[in-house]
Amino acid sequence: MGLRKEREEQMKKRSWVIALCIALLTVLLPAGQVEAQQVEEEEKKKSGKRAIDVARESGYQLDDRYQPAGSIITEIHTGQILWEENKDVSWAPASMTKLMTILLAYDAMEEGKFEKDMQVAVNEKYTDIAGRYALSNNVMQMGATYTVGELIDLIIVPSSAAATYMLADLVEPDPDKFVALMNQKAKEIGMTHTTYYNCVGVTNDLLYPYAPKNLPADADNVTSPQDYALLCSYFVKTYPDILTHTSSPEIVVKEGTPYEEHFKSYQISLEGAKYGLKGTDGLKTGSSGRAGFNYSSTAKRQDTRLVEIVMGVSDWTDQTGEELRHLVGNAIMEQAFEKYEYRKVLPKGTHQIGKEKIVTKKDLWDCVPKEEKIKFKMEDGKVFVDLERQYLPGYAAPSVTYQQKQIVSEAKSGLGAIGKGILAVLLAGGAALVGRIAYVDAVRKKRRRRRRRRK
Repeated sequence: MGLRKEREEQMKKRSWVIALCIALLTVLLPAGQVEAQQVEEEEKKKSGKRAIDVARESGYQLDDRYQPAGSIITEIHTGQILWEENKDVSWAPASMTKLMTILLAYDAMEEGKFEKDMQVAVNEKYTDIAGRYALSNNVMQMGATYTVGELIDLIIVPSSAAATYMLADLVEPDPDKFVALMNQKAKEIGMTHTTYYNCVGVTNDLLYPYAPKNLPADADNVTSPQDYALLCSYFVKTYPDILTHTSSPEIVVKEGTPYEEHFKSYQISLEGAKYGLKGTDGLKTGSSGRAGFNYSSTAKRQDTRLVEIVMGVSDWTDQTGEELRHLVGNAIMEQAFEKYEYRKVLPKGTHQIGKEKIVTKKDLWDCVPKEEKIKFKMEDGKVFVDLERQYLPGYAAPSVTYQQKQIVSEAKSGLGAIGKGILAVLLAGGAALVGRIAYVDAVRKKRRRRRRRRK
């Protein structure tokens, strides 16, 4: 019994010592470890930032209802994603739909079907659409005509549904066939989350009797932020002329005629507009009861052009969302410009990359972090920036082909060795020949001397 009690006492002492050690370790954690934990927590918070959080850090005191349902920022040349939040969320584009309508018109002009200065007459259909309160519009009057260029201005700035139909009818007057063209083009661009049901961006019932006949009356166009980043990037790269129609914060249409109208753009991130952001020169807004407030934007600073899509800010009952969406969008766009730039990262010529020397015949341009040292990677005969990045579908890291300098040098040195070998042989042969001649000459001289002595 005494031995058992003694063991129990020892166990109690050990338990007490272990508990004390744990307590001391907890209290006396190294300062570096505590700091590391704090940094890790901060990084988690940082990585979890929402667009609204970035806007607040920029000084905008905004309620959570102005947090977008989805947003994305991409660099136009590379398709690199610089910011994204719910980029694949399914959402109604509302009047941003009209960008696809305009794109199809540009395609038709490229094919020679009509020109931008072609005049289009107003008819009863267009005056009927223009008179509908539920649609964004301008005043359309019988007797007026508009050039294709003026129609594009009216679609972009006041978002005229009547002008949209006037342009769409030039491309394809059958609304069902026109929608088929829209969806075909979306597929061509890579917009896998997009389905169009009309050319305007409202439910089909609001367009009766001009809506597609073979599609549901309550159907509304659907897309995603990533899909519209693809569309806007494609549009600006393929037809940069669109920026001449999207860059003005105010326009005058039919100036000096009885049909003159003045409009201010709803895209108030444009330079010169209410919340103008440096370099912003397009594209278009869109809002509806289902969509809330959306907008697409593009801005250029030096060689860097970014495309931004913001969707689902607030709702239709809160009309302040129409303006405040731009504060959120401006904040994340400014952040992207501060962090990234599109520039020449590797000029053509000879370079040392790791242990190898390479030769490139073209400059390598890429969108890279401003404060990060650039490293390169070589693979399959191409050199590119070694960074983990996200891209829009169909895009990849830019690269240029290269040749290994070492191989070229070895080839040259090989030829040099052969040349030296030949030269050595020739010199040796020459020396031997000279020696032989000298020897023969010496022998002949000896023989002559002997002959003289005998005489």
